[in-house]
Amino acid sequence: MMLKTSGESCRKIVPGIYNFPRSKFSTKQSPITSHSYIDDDFLSLNKEEIASHVQDLGPYPSYSNILNQHHFYQNEVLMKYLRKDPHPVSLRQLAGFGKKLSKQKIVHSANFVRLELPIRLAMRIRDLQTLPFGIANNFHLGQIYESYYHLFNAFRKIPPINTLEDNDRFCETLSSLLDDHIFNLSHLMMGALEVSILTNFPREELDKFMSTMIRSRISRRVIVEEHLSMTENYRSLPNSSKPPDYIGELFQTCKASDNFQEVGDLIKNSMLEFYPNKENMPDLEIEGDVDTSFPFMVPHLHYLFGEILRNSYEAVINTHKEKTSRKLPPIKITIIDSKKHVLFRISDQGGGMTHDKLSDVWSFGKNSEFARRSLANFHRIPGLQLYSNLEVTAAGSSVVKTLENDNFLEQTSLGNISPKTKKSTLDSLIIRPHEYKLGLGLPMCKIYADYWNGNLLMNSLEGYGSDTCLTLSKLGFHSNVIQLDRA
Repeated sequence: MMLKTSGESCRKIVPGIYNFPRSKFSTKQSPITSHSYIDDDFLSLNKEEIASHVQDLGPYPSYSNILNQHHFYQNEVLMKYLRKDPHPVSLRQLAGFGKKLSKQKIVHSANFVRLELPIRLAMRIRDLQTLPFGIANNFHLGQIYESYYHLFNAFRKIPPINTLEDNDRFCETLSSLLDDHIFNLSHLMMGALEVSILTNFPREELDKFMSTMIRSRISRRVIVEEHLSMTENYRSLPNSSKPPDYIGELFQTCKASDNFQEVGDLIKNSMLEFYPNKENMPDLEIEGDVDTSFPFMVPHLHYLFGEILRNSYEAVINTHKEKTSRKLPPIKITIIDSKKHVLFRISDQGGGMTHDKLSDVWSFGKNSEFARRSLANFHRIPGLQLYSNLEVTAAGSSVVKTLENDNFLEQTSLGNISPKTKKSTLDSLIIRPHEYKLGLGLPMCKIYADYWNGNLLMNSLEGYGSDTCLTLSKLGFHSNVIQLDRA
């Protein structure tokens, strides 16, 4: 999968292009630098500077602790897991399982996660292995491949969980792995942009690949975070029972209008350098069923609202900032609370767009120049983790962190394993400064909306503005839908 031709190797070892940090167990340490090929000074690199890296040339990536001449002889281990089927899980099953917890339920849940994740990871690893050579060889997708293989190795080696103490150690591992692999979403998005630059992968295939990878990522994280939440809940309230409408620890009751206002304020703050007069920025005018509340995952809801509002704020400011020094036209949000869905229409007077541009906003495939600018912006986003915390041995085996004490929860706060306090790439993307445009917000949002049995559409009246329509399912009504099987 990751073999490189000589030309490809030369391209990847130019300083600042693929000169990324190795694991702390490696013999060399490379500085973290941005991709020079997206900067104007790329051609200024002299031959002596390039030649100094010739010793790194080889058939396998020099940054890799996994991809070596022995790697694919080990693929039989992976194929064994590919012969297993992932177990579909619905929200109703999660809700029923978590309504009244017991020691045995916690142990069963831990073993389900322990056995299920290697199967799901093996499927995605195989997808990466079977990509066309020039795509599979991409640095960012290579980072994801290594990350997934580390996870696969880590989980398949975890012994059966028989006691609450075993589960405590297991939860520590899960919590650590959630943090260690947070960078994957960023690399997946950057990989899509680099593939766009290469222009040798059909847009439809790229969109299908990205959809599969992101859905699978959501599914795995929900399964893991649900187990962490149940463990936290059992430790704090071991005998509590849940109400009839309970659908899982991860889902909080969200009042739509309050969440729009909260996210809208974050987006305004991110645009102050672009348009310093916050008082004149568009107001949110919320109408319809303004008291609507529904259960949802807050990070996902905020990301959906954030990307839609960011587009509307930017369009309105760009269209009207030179025309008036007064308050800019508002962004109108209509909330409709139906029996099984909540519908949102976000209307702006941002000038709209042509229909040919409208069809392009839903795809991860971008033109080369746009993709280069987006890649440059990724490296400038404050607080966005782009590099791995993975620890491996000199032989390339995954290191799984554990505490010597049998009960780590007695040493640390329960909040350390709570999904509510976990790092999130989505949080960093929501609050990124306005100038760091990525161009992938709407295709990402469409996948997140669809994953939760919703939809995202946009209509545009060129010369006036746009209507973005977001539909989200009330998950309690769809809890019998097999939702977490997007393996």
